[in-house]
Amino acid sequence: MTQLRLIMLSLLLLLALGACGDREDEVTAGVEASPAADSLLTYVPADTPYLAANMQPIPDAVIDAQFERARPMLDEMQKQVTRVKAEWASGGDRPDDPFERLMIAWVDAYDGKMSREGLESMGWDFQSSTVAYGVGAFPTLRMSSSDPQALSDSVMAILESAEIDAPPAEFQGQSYWRIVPEEADEVPIALYVAVLSDHFALGLYPVASQSDFLPGFLGLEKPGEHYSTDSLARLNQEHGYSAYGSAFMDLHRLADEFLDPEATTARVLTSFDEYDLEDFSEQCIAETHRIIDNMPQVSVGVTEMGVDAIGYRAVFEHPSELAGELTGLVAALPGARMLTEHLAELSFGIKVGAARDFLRGKAEGVQSDPFQCEHFADINQQVGDLLEKLNQPLPPFVNNFRGLRLSIKALDMDPGQSIPSDMRGHLAVHVEQPEMFLGMAQMFLPDLADMQLAPGGDPKPVPEFLMSVQGISAYAAMSKEAIGLSVGDGEQNTLVEFLEMPAGDNETFLSVDYDMAAYYELQEMQMADYGALDPDDPMSSFYEKVMEWAKTATDREHMEMKFTSDGLVIESRTTYR
Repeated sequence: MTQLRLIMLSLLLLLALGACGDREDEVTAGVEASPAADSLLTYVPADTPYLAANMQPIPDAVIDAQFERARPMLDEMQKQVTRVKAEWASGGDRPDDPFERLMIAWVDAYDGKMSREGLESMGWDFQSSTVAYGVGAFPTLRMSSSDPQALSDSVMAILESAEIDAPPAEFQGQSYWRIVPEEADEVPIALYVAVLSDHFALGLYPVASQSDFLPGFLGLEKPGEHYSTDSLARLNQEHGYSAYGSAFMDLHRLADEFLDPEATTARVLTSFDEYDLEDFSEQCIAETHRIIDNMPQVSVGVTEMGVDAIGYRAVFEHPSELAGELTGLVAALPGARMLTEHLAELSFGIKVGAARDFLRGKAEGVQSDPFQCEHFADINQQVGDLLEKLNQPLPPFVNNFRGLRLSIKALDMDPGQSIPSDMRGHLAVHVEQPEMFLGMAQMFLPDLADMQLAPGGDPKPVPEFLMSVQGISAYAAMSKEAIGLSVGDGEQNTLVEFLEMPAGDNETFLSVDYDMAAYYELQEMQMADYGALDPDDPMSSFYEKVMEWAKTATDREHMEMKFTSDGLVIESRTTYR
């Protein structure tokens, strides 16, 4: 069933192609939600612990561009669907598990429809509005549909083909389907499916409590207070997310779903013998909140979407005091540049000494006020072990370490070899006192003294016997803040310039930029070296087509991680060819 699961995964990714839109540099302030999005949000309880939604549909031009890029992969998917169906027709055994039969039926339904037009004929709407949220902790997904009847017919045909005993059931006059795994867990969970008047709904709920969930799931009852488009717009405005998609998870509220006996999730779970809140004292609940309150909410959203690029931002929120402490750990270094002629650049800057002091301070805080909850006894022990290690003295050059930067212009790898046959680029190690760092290195490699490196001096050739890769030209140089190395003929001419690049902001501690096609080629080479690609396995051909699509469709990836006044922020931007 491995190839079937891969096809299924690809189909799901295909249905997600609509998650790309025209360039949108403006954040959501002043952007109204589409009528479909506004309608779907009325189903979402105001106190949901998590939500993902888009306020505006995706433009046609961008959806078509993504389908066009994916054409080689779609053609290969069609070949694999045809092959799998031929195997079944030749007498292949149908699995006993209903979910595997459902996967087979799903694949069968998409035969000949690997295109936007084919998928939309089945009721999928690539300009849909979507909301995914929690009823308590239990997930619900709603997706608007321009043709609910076609979608309903598709669901019926798939279930019938899968020989799943899931005839439409009714609850207060509204039809739905319920699919229960044959091997039930301790708390049996079923997949509920419904096609309503204007949208498609999925939910995962405990079977024994379905009467509590069905009224809301089927739209027969709506929450007294629902999550509003204004609330979503405020989230987007605060973090710079666009109207094309954003999400949040309130970790404090999610924890309360399991810890508060009056919460929806806890009430459902306590009806089963396996879940007993009495094992979790008030002290344990308070200390759980103490931990979670260091990062009470996580959110993510689209910051840029277009035919040529898509960008995301994720924010892991911290209290202001903790956020300020983390920002103080950042060593401001030049960031990774977005240079099309380079394979990759990386910049990492953290004050190691300050980071150790920060961790030691937090560990001492726990040691002086240890957790009293018996479930957290291991944390107290681990903190003690960590503190013992942190109190060990650090060598001066480690304590003064501020970061490193790497710029790779070219990298040649021969098949079956782990060491590059040729490379060009620059490396910089940033320290507070480069001369002291060099002096320490000379204790282990006395020949370094002969190079006579000095801050601001010209690059000096590195003796070949010091290089792990023979036959490659290497030079070293020093600035007031770093020691650098160039590799490759002529790269020494720009080494000093690389070392003396101006520092970036005081928040970014990691930035990476790389050529996606080169990354995928390296990945393919590694898989071939390890024998992961079997020429007789049809799925190897499928994988190669996926890699071909990835290499031809994507251009570069740029990522930054930073500590800000809001907390940890991760920003990512992918460009397309």
